[in-house]
Amino acid sequence: MTLPEGQDPEATSDAGATPEAAVPAPAAAAAPAKPARPAKEVEPKDAPRVAPPAGSINDVLAKAAAITLTAAYMVPEMKGECVAIEVARDDIPAVMTAARDDSRLDLNYLRCLSGVDWQDEGLEVVYHLWSISKKHSLQVKTRVTYEDPNVPSIAAIYPAADWHERETRDMFGINFEGHPNLVPLLLPEDMTDHFPLRKDNPLQEIEEWQGDNLRDGAGEGDE
Repeated sequence: MTLPEGQDPEATSDAGATPEAAVPAPAAAAAPAKPARPAKEVEPKDAPRVAPPAGSINDVLAKAAAITLTAAYMVPEMKGECVAIEVARDDIPAVMTAARDDSRLDLNYLRCLSGVDWQDEGLEVVYHLWSISKKHSLQVKTRVTYEDPNVPSIAAIYPAADWHERETRDMFGINFEGHPNLVPLLLPEDMTDHFPLRKDNPLQEIEEWQGDNLRDGAGEGDE
């Protein structure tokens, strides 16, 4: 067959063919329905408190210090008995003295002293004690209010509390009455009204370094 001048032979051979785009694609198989995920059980906010067995550290301490405990419960530990007790702040000196001196307790090592901000429930001081000989430990907790954040110092009973109490005063504004030198430890000496670990402490805005601040040598020589 003679083709007209200028006509492409390949175009002629494809004449009448169905374009690929016009061919319908096979329907995709429907994905199998996923089984419904079981509802997650709501976890309690507060761990259940287990009362210590009779004759535990709390009973011995209450009798030795001649005080009434607000609460006593077990604390999970890797080894050894660990009990937490809650006491009134005015009972702290008697509790600490009995914990250190009673031979049945022999809690002669103050691991640390920490502060906690419970917001509406006030501030808390937690003392962590350990007996090197008995291999048991005790947590002593006491609460104070924002308006009256005063707790007796135990620096004369456990000398290690000296710096711990200064740090807690810096971070939480808790005053340890009777401390020999309650001056700032972590903050400037004139900063006595700013408590970084309180939850109402305003946070500094995040400063983003972009553009010119990222050029080579940025910040060098700045005073």
